[in-house]
Order: sequence, then structure tokens, then C-alpha cells
Amino acid sequence: MRGSAFVACVVGCLPLLLAACTTQRATSPQRTATEELLISTAADRAAAKLAEGIPTDIKVFLDTANIAGPDAGYAALTIRDCLLRRGVLLVADRTMADAIIEVRSGSLSTDEHSIFLGTPDLPIPGVPGLTGGFLVPSLNLFKRAEAKATAKFAATGYDPKTGKLVIATDPQFGNSQKIDWSIFLFFSWTDEDYLPPDKR
Repeated sequence: MRGSAFVACVVGCLPLLLAACTTQRATSPQRTATEELLISTAADRAAAKLAEGIPTDIKVFLDTANIAGPDAGYAALTIRDCLLRRGVLLVADRTMADAIIEVRSGSLSTDEHSIFLGTPDLPIPGVPGLTGGFLVPSLNLFKRAEAKATAKFAATGYDPKTGKLVIATDPQFGNSQKIDWSIFLFFSWTDEDYLPPDKR
């Protein structure tokens, strides 16, 4: 009787225990942190090269309105940062500038490419009335998955009073990449250049 009473107690409390359980829902952003880091690193590198072509002996009004896209804000600020670090004097008033420098972006995005040798995920249908089917996971004999970011910036500067060309830079490129390798299921590693050594 005591055993039956214990079982009845457990069964009676089970709905309460289940009701008390909670689950956590994790949301995923549309873009991964890796993608954002790749793009921002490429922008940093292109901006640093661009800044080298801007003279430091003139007052500059920086116009980055022609940079568009999800990462335009970061790109504009990193260009401004690189110019300031180089010693370029930036002014907030166009009329006070020796040159208005317009920066344009030809690229600020990522490309992905992968090579795969093996078998893909293989769904196995179930037997009607017996099983619901199952999925045989992929078999990777060799896989190389690459994500590469490219930033392209160029600048044109003109005299705000005369409209005459003052500065014209060649397009400057910045790149960053991440390559994931996998061989014979058990061996995998990553090559990347967008994180400093102490952050990897």
C-alpha cells in the first residue's frame, strides 16, 4: 500500500513539476558576428590606406554621405578616425575648408565559397505505419569553406570656393578572410586574419 501511495503521489505531482519547467528561447540575428568582424576589419584596412593619400597641410571637410549599406556608419567613422590619426585637420564648416573630400565606397560586403568532397545529408523515408524516417548526416572527406570580406574606398577633393580638383586618390582595397577546413571527419581547423592573436 505504501508503494502504491508513493507512486500515486509522484504521478499526481508530475503535472506540477512539468508545469514549473521553463525553456529559454535563443534568437539569432540576421547577420553573424563573424560577418560583421570580417567587414569591419576590411573597412579598417581600406581606410588606413586611403588616409595615406590625403595631405595633412590642409583643412578638410569630410563628406561620407555616398557610403551606403548596413556598415556605412562604421566605415564613415573608421575613415574619419584614420584621417585624424594621420594628422589631417578636419573642420565642421564647409566654408572653412581648403578642400571638401567626398569618399565613395565600391564594395563593403562578403563573398562565400566552399568546396566539398563527400556525401550530403541523406533523408531516409520511414516505413508507413512503423517509422517516421530519419536523416543520415553528411560525410565530409574534405571541406574548405571560405568567407572573404572586401572594402573598396576612394576619395575626391575639391576647393569649395572654385570647385577645382584638389585631391584624387586611387581606389584603396581592404580584405579579411576566414577559412574553415575539415578532413576525414576528425580533423578540422580554421585560418583567419580578422582577429588579433590574443583574441583568437
